Formats: sequence, C-alpha cells, structure tokens
Amino acid sequence: MTNFLKYFLIILTFIPSLCFAVYDTLFLEVAKVAEESIHPINPITLDSNSDRIISDTLFISEKVSLDKSNEQSESRRILKKKIKSYLNRNKELIKKINSGEIVIPDNDLKLDTRLDLTNNQRFLESSYEDFTENKIESNINYYLTKFNDENIIISRTEIEERFSGIKTLEVDLVMSNPDNILKNRLNLQGAVKRASIDNIRSIIRDLRTNSPAIQKIKAFIISPILESNYRRQGFETSFCL
Repeated sequence: MTNFLKYFLIILTFIPSLCFAVYDTLFLEVAKVAEESIHPINPITLDSNSDRIISDTLFISEKVSLDKSNEQSESRRILKKKIKSYLNRNKELIKKINSGEIVIPDNDLKLDTRLDLTNNQRFLESSYEDFTENKIESNINYYLTKFNDENIIISRTEIEERFSGIKTLEVDLVMSNPDNILKNRLNLQGAVKRASIDNIRSIIRDLRTNSPAIQKIKAFIISPILESNYRRQGFETSFCL
C-alpha cells in the first residue's frame, strides 16, 4: 500500500462527510420543486400512422404500501397478480424477438429493445420477491401510473433514514408494461408516452401531502430516457454521499 493511499484511508475515517460524485444516482430536494411542475399531465399516444396524439384523459396514480400482508390487502394481491402477468408477458416478448417471430430488421434497434426488456425482466423479478416472500414493511411503497385502467409504469420505493435524521425516499426499481416498451421502441400504434414523468410527479405530490418529513428523493439511473425525464424534473448528480 502506497503512503498516499494509506493517508487517504486515514482521512476517510476522521472525515465521514467528505463528498464524492455519484454518477449512477440522481437526487432531488423536494422543497425546491415548484408546485406547477408536479401537476398531473396528459398522456401522449401513437395512432396508426405513428403520429402523436395528446389524450384528453389524464394518467391515474395509485400507491400500494407493503404495510400489510398479501392476505390483508386487496391492493397488494392485485399488484402481485399484475407483476406476475408482466413477468410472463415480458419473457414471451423476449422469446419472440429471439426466435424472429417479432421481426425487427434494424439490428441496433433489436438489441436496444431486447436490452430494455431484459432489464425490465430483472426489475420485475426483484419486485415480485416482495410478494412471494409476503414481506411486510411500512417503508416500502409501490407507485403505479395507469392509463385506461392499465398499468404503464410501476416504481418501487423505500424510505431510508440517515443518522442525521434526514429521511430520503429511494426509487430503486422502475418497471414498465412490457407491451408498452415494445410499442415505444418500434413506434407502434397504442404506445403510451410520458408515463414515467407523471409517475415521479405523483411520488413528489404524495410526499408533500402525506410525508413532509421526507426531504430528498434518490433515484437510480436505469436508462437514458428515465434519466432525461428525472433531470427535467430537477434531479441532479450529487457530490455528497
């Protein structure tokens, strides 16, 4: 071990508040968000010509807490069933892309679509464990964004509290309706856009109304599109851990 590294490690033990850039995570201070920037928004859908249509119907938001067991919460049972159906559909779409049943001539687009679905599969599987293990945890909540009674985005969040007493809501998993992933990638009729924007807005609205003690939101960067949406909402890279 070099002297420089040795001294650096010693400094870390005495100055735990040192700041470092966290490049795969974005942060937002809830108090800094303007009220007008978290209003519900209208979905944009694609028609048969792949033209964008602004819907007259707003997204619908729903929050499902894990503070009760599957047996005690109907909303949990419904969400468990929905995540399971998305898992099955996600696997089916990946299989059809790999077999050529779903034809995507552009190789780069095919790889990107398969990557999106593969990541979605991983997030769905991780979330589904909450329900198969029947985990009861009041700090874990799911935020659903729906359009025409169909879930488009599902975000898993967990509240963490530092020794300083500051509470942070961590958005650790963001899952999509697998059919909407495919439709958006291929610009197919029925694709729904802007759901992830409305989803994070609904989370901020809920915190301000029901959990004012939570001062910050931390979100992991899982895709360039989601990162762009979060940054437009005011999220930024933090230099303090």
